[in-house]
Parts: sequence; structure tokens; C-alpha cells
Amino acid sequence: MTSVAPLAQVFAVRSATRTEADVQQNLGAFLTLAPLGLADNQVSKVEVPTGDGTRRRIDVEYGRLIIEVKKDLTVANAVTKAEPQLRGYLEVKRDATGDEYAGIITDGVDWLLYTLAGEDFKRVQTFTMKRPDADSIERLTSWLDGILLTGPKLSPTPDRIEERLGADSPRFRLDRARLEALYQDHGNDAETTLKRELWARLLRTALGTNFEDDTALFLDHTLLVIEAEIIAHLVVGLNPAELSVDNVLAGAAFKSAGIIGVVEADFFDWPAKVDGGPAIIADLIRELAQFRWEDVTHDVLKHLYEAIISADTRKGLGEYYTADWLAKSIVDERITDPLNQRVMDPACGSGTFVFHAVRRFLDAADSAGFSNRDALTLLQETVFGMDIHPVSVVLARVTYLLAIGPERLQDRGTLNIPVFLGDSVQWGRGSGALTQTYSRWK
Repeated sequence: MTSVAPLAQVFAVRSATRTEADVQQNLGAFLTLAPLGLADNQVSKVEVPTGDGTRRRIDVEYGRLIIEVKKDLTVANAVTKAEPQLRGYLEVKRDATGDEYAGIITDGVDWLLYTLAGEDFKRVQTFTMKRPDADSIERLTSWLDGILLTGPKLSPTPDRIEERLGADSPRFRLDRARLEALYQDHGNDAETTLKRELWARLLRTALGTNFEDDTALFLDHTLLVIEAEIIAHLVVGLNPAELSVDNVLAGAAFKSAGIIGVVEADFFDWPAKVDGGPAIIADLIRELAQFRWEDVTHDVLKHLYEAIISADTRKGLGEYYTADWLAKSIVDERITDPLNQRVMDPACGSGTFVFHAVRRFLDAADSAGFSNRDALTLLQETVFGMDIHPVSVVLARVTYLLAIGPERLQDRGTLNIPVFLGDSVQWGRGSGALTQTYSRWK
């Protein structure tokens, strides 16, 4: 950070002597030199003509980010005067490229993040540099990297998941605002309405009086499931960027690859069906591709859920998740013969116990000299999950894949992921195959 520290001393300190041009030039140089992951020949552009036949110029353009620079945002009306300018630039770039750009208004100290969600121009987050020291420069760089998505690939640790994808991350704020605007435009469409009604009916069954049909929760669940389904593609080695958005959310590539029961058409694929939705999903694909999903050592989707759904909301819904260390300890203690014990979690949630049971089985299969294909074939008859919560089931299915891991998934036969949507309390009542199957697993 030493090479950029002198630049921050200029743009991140308000003074009577510095000019707007000083802020702009030093900020542009900082973006070029900071470790933000763009190629060496990609630099920030200063005073960029909009190309719309006017004489307007964008202060700083960097990747898919537009920055409007001001000398001092604490001056009266500085922000309100800058907002129409930034909105105009975002509209011009979207019209010219078809891409969604993020926008920032800054004086180098305060950084105001905006999105153009449909026709709704909205501020979604504020970042403040309290002082131009190494720690603040690193936090600013990380914040900008989270917007630009140009840095090196990251290991999906709980802290990284929360930092880059959680409710307080800049990308979540941008994506969530765009999804909300999309729902405002299409929430009354017949198909979207039906899917929300089905979602509400299932959750009412699962959660009883704890559940309240809430638009914000429906949108959070939509975002979670779409992210989980994109992660599933990345884990298996299917590039979702090469598929149509509709095929990504319907799981067409999984069916062709012989992997059944992971990604299917569901309540949460409505954004793929409406104008503006595919662009949001394309950006989510770009965001999630920044992680190395082969590095997973725990139930990351549980952490993603907890990073998006607030603790108060989870408490109100009666949702509690088991810590990974505790789940692993219980699995290690109770599954004493992994190759000959059948294991089922009848209320699997995001799949924490399932994850560790799968890993324990595969470790035992390796020690016993099983081929990878034989191990995966037997695994499907050994470790199972079930939940009545539709979001949990999607997360648990992807968690099952993550437990197997990308390397093993490259050498497989047909793979059926045995995680089911259903009410295990009612399971086994009456007659039929479920009763017989249950008796085999006890």
C-alpha cells in the first residue's frame, strides 16, 4: 500500500487548499495503482466524454464503475446537485453498452454508492475514510474490490462470504436494490404472483404462526436460492456464463450432465422470466465466480444464509443452525462405520450434518480403496437429507455437492442427490414405499 499512500493523503483529507481536480487526479491514480485486479493495461479513465452528443464528461470511469468527484460533500446541496449528474451518466452507459454500472459520488472521504435499478436511482451504501492510514486504505480497497469484482479469486471462508456477499456488502446492496425494483415492476405478473403464493404456503406449513408473508423475505430467499444454484454450476464445472439464464435456473445443464435433484425450476426463478432479470442474474454469476469453490471445508451456504437473513428474522422464524465444529463432532462420534451405516438428517436445514456425513463416508471409502465412481454410487444410498423449508432444501442439495467437491465430481456416473423436500414428521404414516424405505434406514 506504500505506493498509494501519498495519493490518499491528498484525496482522503479535506482541506481548503485542495481543488476538485486534485481529488480527481489523485483518486484516478490510486485506482490504477491499488491492487484491484485489473490487467496492467487497464487503468482508470479521467474526464471521459459521455459520447451522447453533449459536452458532458465522466470524472472517473473504472471497469463498470462511474465516479462523480466533488471537492467537499459536507457543503450544502453538494450531494443533491451531484446525484442528477451521476444518474445521467449511469443511464448513458447502460443505453450504450447494455450493462449495469455502479455509481459513486465522493470527495475522497465519503463514498456514496448508487445503483440505477430499472428507473429507480437509489443510494444503497456509504463508506467513510476516517483517516488516510494503511488500515483505512486497505478497507477502501476491499470495499471497491467488492464492487468491481476484479481482484484475485478468494477462498469462501465464513468471513469472506459475509464480507463479499452478506447484507452489509456493497454487492448485496446493489443486487438487492435491483431485485426489489424488478419485483415492483413484475410482482403482480400472474406467474410471479403464483410462485410467491406457493412459497408462502410451504413456509406457513413449515413454520406455522412464526411465518409472515413478507415481500422483503421473499426477495431475500429469491436471491439466496439463485446464488446457491449458480454456485452449484460452478462446483460441478458447468460455466453458467455460457448458458441462458433460464437454463441456469431450470438446471438444464445438470440434466444433460446426469446430475439429478440439484437445480430445478422452482418458486425463485421468476427473475429469469421478466425483462431486466437476466442482467441481474448475469451479474450474480460474475460475483460468485470470484470464489474458489474447490476450497470448501464447511457448510458455506449456512454462512451465506446467516449473512443475508438477520439474526432477528431467523429468531422470529424459529431458525437455528448448528455450528460446524459441533456437527462434525457429532458425526464423528455417531457414525462409527461409515460404509455400512445409513445416515439421514430429517430436518437438514442447509445441510451442515449432511456435509460432514458425506465427507466422513468419502474418507472411509478412500481408505477402503474404493474407486471414486464406486464411492459416489454407494454414497447416494448412504447419506440422505430432508426438510420442509424450500430454501433449506436447495441449499442442502448444493451443500451435498460441495461436500463431494469439484475434483470428485469430474469422475462420476449418474448422480442423484438424495435431499428431499418433505415433512419428516408425517413420513412413514400410512402404507406405501416411504414406510418400507424408512424401515430399511432405521
